Amino acid sequence: MEISLVFSAGIDPVSCNNFASMLTKMANQGVERLTIGINCNGGNVQSGIFLYNILMSMPFDVVTHNIGNVDSIANAIFLAGRTRYSTRSATFMFHGVAFDLNGPNRLDEKRLKELLDNVSADHQRISTLIADRTGLSIDECRTLFMEQKTRAADWALEKGLIEDIREFTLPAGGGSVIFTG
Repeated sequence: MEISLVFSAGIDPVSCNNFASMLTKMANQGVERLTIGINCNGGNVQSGIFLYNILMSMPFDVVTHNIGNVDSIANAIFLAGRTRYSTRSATFMFHGVAFDLNGPNRLDEKRLKELLDNVSADHQRISTLIADRTGLSIDECRTLFMEQKTRAADWALEKGLIEDIREFTLPAGGGSVIFTG
């Protein structure tokens, strides 16, 4: 059985747990191939790494296809595809890890060092993941994070993020799902 799915959701614990549950059901139903059209502006790093690992663990073939924007941590999720494509008009955006401060916060030296250590650790694990799945080096990944640039499909093809530039089509006659969180 083959299923096509459009993933258009932010990356947060709720959406990722819901998607992981859906993936587990697909595995239990004997799905052989899942094609995921992705349009995602990213979100929570920990949730994105979790979803990447869940996708990598699936017993079926996972194909990912950038059908709009794959931004931030969504790049990690996209790279879980064993086969990866992009439409010509789609883009990939990379930037460094950041965190939001809520309410009044006291930032002493110890807390600042802890926060910096967390950001550095996330940069390292995301860089390693990207380097393992593409033609980019860890240093090139770190540079991407510092530049905060949006890249086109031609760049993604050149750097090994995708295998080909092609249009995304849903199969006629069913077998399609839209996931929005």
